[in-house]
Amino acid sequence: MSTLTFALLGTACAAPAPNGWASFNGMNDCGTPCGCKDGDCKSFGAFTFMGKTNTSDECEATCTTASNCSIWIHSSSSLHCWWRGDGVWSPTAGNGVTSGCRQISSPGQACVNGCGACVSPTPQPAPFVPTNESNMNGEYILSPTPNGQDYKTKYPLNFKDFPGGVEYFDIYMPSITSYYSQVFWTGLPPVDLPADIVARYDGKGMAVVGFEVDQVRRTPEGDVSVPINVAYNHHFESVMVGKKASLEKLVFDGPNDPRIAELEAKSGHGISRHAHYIVHDHAPDNSIPTSANFAAGNGGEYRLSYHGYAPGYVQVIDSPRQFQFTPMQIDTWNRDEMNLTGSKFVQGPVPRNSWSPPTGSPDSLYSGLLECPLTTRIRKDIAASYSAKAAACDADAVISTSAECFEASTKLFDAAGGVVLNNEAVSDPTKPAGCTANGVAADGSLQIIFNSASSTTKCSDSFTQTAGKTESLVGVMVELDSAADKATITLTGPSTVWFGVGFHAQAMKDSPWTIIVDGTGKVTERKISDQSPGTQLADSVTVVSNTVAGANRTVVLTRALKGLTADHYTFSLTSDMNLPFINAVGSGPTLAYHKAKMPATLSLLPVGGVGACVCAVAPPPFGEGKGSMTYVQTAQKEDIGEGTVGFGNKCAPQPRSDLLAMKNPTCDVRNYVGGQLACHHMFSLLDADQEIPYVDRPLTYQHKFRFWVQPYNESYHTNVEQVHWGIASPVEFDVPKCADGIMGCSKNEDGMWVHTIRGTYSGGGKLAAAHFHCHAPTCLSMIMYRCNSSIPVCNETTGELLCAEYPVYGGTGKIANPAMDEPGFITQPPCIWGDPKYGLDEPVDTTGYTLHSVKTSNANYGHHGEMAWQQVFVF
Repeated sequence: MSTLTFALLGTACAAPAPNGWASFNGMNDCGTPCGCKDGDCKSFGAFTFMGKTNTSDECEATCTTASNCSIWIHSSSSLHCWWRGDGVWSPTAGNGVTSGCRQISSPGQACVNGCGACVSPTPQPAPFVPTNESNMNGEYILSPTPNGQDYKTKYPLNFKDFPGGVEYFDIYMPSITSYYSQVFWTGLPPVDLPADIVARYDGKGMAVVGFEVDQVRRTPEGDVSVPINVAYNHHFESVMVGKKASLEKLVFDGPNDPRIAELEAKSGHGISRHAHYIVHDHAPDNSIPTSANFAAGNGGEYRLSYHGYAPGYVQVIDSPRQFQFTPMQIDTWNRDEMNLTGSKFVQGPVPRNSWSPPTGSPDSLYSGLLECPLTTRIRKDIAASYSAKAAACDADAVISTSAECFEASTKLFDAAGGVVLNNEAVSDPTKPAGCTANGVAADGSLQIIFNSASSTTKCSDSFTQTAGKTESLVGVMVELDSAADKATITLTGPSTVWFGVGFHAQAMKDSPWTIIVDGTGKVTERKISDQSPGTQLADSVTVVSNTVAGANRTVVLTRALKGLTADHYTFSLTSDMNLPFINAVGSGPTLAYHKAKMPATLSLLPVGGVGACVCAVAPPPFGEGKGSMTYVQTAQKEDIGEGTVGFGNKCAPQPRSDLLAMKNPTCDVRNYVGGQLACHHMFSLLDADQEIPYVDRPLTYQHKFRFWVQPYNESYHTNVEQVHWGIASPVEFDVPKCADGIMGCSKNEDGMWVHTIRGTYSGGGKLAAAHFHCHAPTCLSMIMYRCNSSIPVCNETTGELLCAEYPVYGGTGKIANPAMDEPGFITQPPCIWGDPKYGLDEPVDTTGYTLHSVKTSNANYGHHGEMAWQQVFVF
């Protein structure tokens, strides 16, 4: 019986007991039979037979007056009296049996844990004891900075040699299971840190001096590393939280969930659309961090890239509790030709769009799957290039088929957002030729007409009513009537929390006129500003109705078309055919920081009359094409990938990045042919007509982390924080198969084609460590320079060299750990800054400076989704 259950029972049947003791009738704490065999009563184990006593009070007295007894048991039938000496109080119901225990400690005698009022003292955590254990993964390599050339003899590359000593703890992540060609990219459930670590650092800071990680199979003989050419780590993100922070699991509401863009702006590698964890800091003013992220050198190079800082520089967590891990892994294991302990790589099936060397070629050291080629399982949806006009289309913008008319209207008027489209094809010379759209005021639906007849009737601005409706976070319907000088606005949102809509805006910084409906139904008008509720405005709307049905509240408002003041929006029937707006919902009834926000567009079309013309517009220039990619499952039951991914890549113009000038495919969804956006959770990277093979042999393994830590010392340790500087899109780009005349391509003396990109940007903070993340098998180098801000053009000629990193490839004799020496795969030695006595350069300040980076890639073959991502730690 559990302690809790006993406490409830025991309270009901407690008997009087001497001060400091508790006794319970009908309860037996023997645990094992205390009876005597064949009349022979003997003490055994922790139990001492005290003979017979006529009453339980007499038995109790033998114990309470002794210095070495804390539990007694008495049977009213046998009259036997026993002492229990192991301090275990876990009684069960027993007729005719009474048990007692010490519930209050006395000098030299502790109370019994679980007995009555006893509260056992919390044991003191074991003290910090430095370890002599060597690195989990073996020897590491650093990239020397310009004046840090002798680190090999001075720097403690073995964590156990750090000043002040360190201890370590190992934690295993939840298991990963995949089939060949599948991507595994999701946030795994948090793992509790070891109890002794939690106890030792409770209420104080734990300083992480470094960590190691491997992917392993746990076997009876011990951990066995899983080769990187079997399961490729594309990247990972991870976070450790303390007791003053918490983790929340997010599941997104589709590709347009507004939280995605917000989170990706803060993330190094984008985020998993399957499940993502965020940190809530419950003590933002804490003197030391309540959480820390660990995600540098976090791709295929992650096992033997050094994850540490110079002595004195650390990542600190107050009262650490949990660790959460989000891996992106790609299963490249050819089950028929490779084993799991490090055999020669043999490429398995790949899709037609793979750019890897052909199987059997001496260059075939890696799978084309690890570069995330776009496959025929992915359907691209390109954003509309159409507009609605209160005038005739230009001659080259007329839509000429009903199919294009109806498809254009679906994209332009957002049928997926709740707009009902009624399509009709006619041949009527009284209507405008081509594609037109009318609003239907009663229900917000749209009438779409394609007229194949020649006509002299034109779309015009001689209408007096427009209407439109859409569903975003808030349901929005607007009807404009110029004859009545009236705008009718209908908003539908959650009934118990606030929601709002800001008109003619795509962001809060546009400072729009905004209607707020709070959780009680009160309506106010505001001019909001960037990340601020702004100022409340004078009332200009009349509340016609305010109703609640189920979980939703609907308010109907009216006002004049012209705004009451310059801060109130003025509606126009002709200018507002495509009206942008922002909308948000809160977490509580009163206006506060939003739970979610989203930009959207409302189409306001003429009601009655000839309608608005739907016209084609010139496609956006390269780099501005937008859209999404949807994974389409096949009939194979093992194919469980699903979801739509919005295209968020954005390439900046030179000198920020070369990619736009190069017309790199990663910059525009129309040209996109592969990379991280084509690689999401459980997507198969084979074409739709290729079955996933080897389904009888799934791959299961775990990630193992080892953290090296020491007690935080405010006078000695400096906390560092991770930031990201990219020169691609901003993370990924495609490496073309080079040839003469391709921008960025050159040929070395040894005949290797090299592709080079450059980027210029602003820094911030003093450098403690730099990890230049890139992927095997194309990565050659990445180099960072610093220029005084007064220098007009910062480049490798005008800049000061800060860090040059050249990956070390497996199979070249330079990697000491044979389990991590796969040919064609890399470790990326980071640059470290610190005290010169460790053979390092002093930390370099980048605040107020211009930085310039140069990335080179092996371009004998083309490569999807290469990275030019600088993961740096600053203070």
